[in-house]
Amino acid sequence: MIKEKFTGGNFEIFRKNFLSIQKKYDEKIKELSILKEMNKTMQQIDFIDQDMIWIRLLECLKKYKSLSGAALYLTQDNEIKRDYFFYTEFEEPFDFTIFKKLSFFQQLLREHKVVLIDQPGKDTAGLECETVHIRYDESPIVEKGDCRQNPGDGIYLPWLFDYAFYGQSILSGGKVIAVLMLFAPNKTAFEPSHLFFYNVVCEHLYNSMIFFRLYYGKLNEEKQMIQLSRFFSKNVIGEIFKKGKLKLGGEKKRVAVLFVDLKGFTGLSETMKPEDVVVLLNRFFSSMIPIIFKNRGTLDKLLGDGIMAVFGTPMEDSDSCLNAVRTALEMFSVLNVLNQNLENEYRHLEMSVGINYGELIAGFMGSEEHLNYTVVGDTVNVAQRIQSLAGSNEIFVSSNVWNEIHSRLDTLDNIKSATRLDDVKLKGKEKMVALFKLVPEMYC
Repeated sequence: MIKEKFTGGNFEIFRKNFLSIQKKYDEKIKELSILKEMNKTMQQIDFIDQDMIWIRLLECLKKYKSLSGAALYLTQDNEIKRDYFFYTEFEEPFDFTIFKKLSFFQQLLREHKVVLIDQPGKDTAGLECETVHIRYDESPIVEKGDCRQNPGDGIYLPWLFDYAFYGQSILSGGKVIAVLMLFAPNKTAFEPSHLFFYNVVCEHLYNSMIFFRLYYGKLNEEKQMIQLSRFFSKNVIGEIFKKGKLKLGGEKKRVAVLFVDLKGFTGLSETMKPEDVVVLLNRFFSSMIPIIFKNRGTLDKLLGDGIMAVFGTPMEDSDSCLNAVRTALEMFSVLNVLNQNLENEYRHLEMSVGINYGELIAGFMGSEEHLNYTVVGDTVNVAQRIQSLAGSNEIFVSSNVWNEIHSRLDTLDNIKSATRLDDVKLKGKEKMVALFKLVPEMYC
């Protein structure tokens, strides 16, 4: 076997080639370390504030690539956080909003490009840069040109352009949703051989944004579902989310409003221990609320020892009045069973019900973080006043309700009789109001 001896020149070529390969190898190991740490950061999403995650991702780049700093701008088209800069620490404090006035930054916002600037100096006048079009199957195409174009108000950056600058736009659906900006002591950090890696980083950031949107969107949806479960049945919640994102605001609807009140409960509670009062009310509410949901109703609110429910919203219901009356009659059946199971020291519970039907405003009110679904309008006030006139174990309904249900009374269970009452004058009303009394079978 013949061994070729290294001459001085051959050895020097070998040494240079070896060092070049070793440098490339070390660089790839470094880049893999960056991606590994960035992925590790994403896995900590449940334990780290979302804003801090973006900063940590940028710090990974800064540390392993020996950068002077890194920044990420989320544009108006980003659903996670709009018009916002995240950045690592720099040697001197800096207001990143100044970038919005620079033409090369505006270029990044308009097009899918990479902008390279090689230390143009402190004065931005005559700023020249390189614009690089990224292609996966070819080497980067470099175009040189004037990035300043229109400097605006004569911006003077006291230190920023002492660094080499790298900027790349991140797109989604043809729109720029973010811009990655990197700063280094010199342009060697942004050699053509590194550009593919930075493109991979931008892909990672893009995927992270999609993940954040889905993850926090799902969390927000689950939070809203928990909130909505206070008011609606699971089926109704599903229908609400089919229509898209929940929005604050109301709309006019014709709705049946039901008020339930425990008669004489204030006096009863005075003879009981506070903790026993809570237990008793919880048993009462736990028994009554499922009946509302079963009959396509919405729980508006609990009123101390009473309940307010509505029928015909948010989902339209042509049988809203019938379902409201059916709910009231079923409540008396369940109350009868509840009374039979109460301990001997408790007097039997009695309740009264008032139902009205008419136009009102219904919708989500409060804030997106604390949603409440409610209804407002004169129809609600009349329903409550009708309930206040009803005696123990009676259901009073307005003529509007009666007109909707009287032809179908035979479809209702637990009803003993229905009687038209004398017209009454409700508080705050000029005209007399016609009322009807329904007596449940279990309490006749």
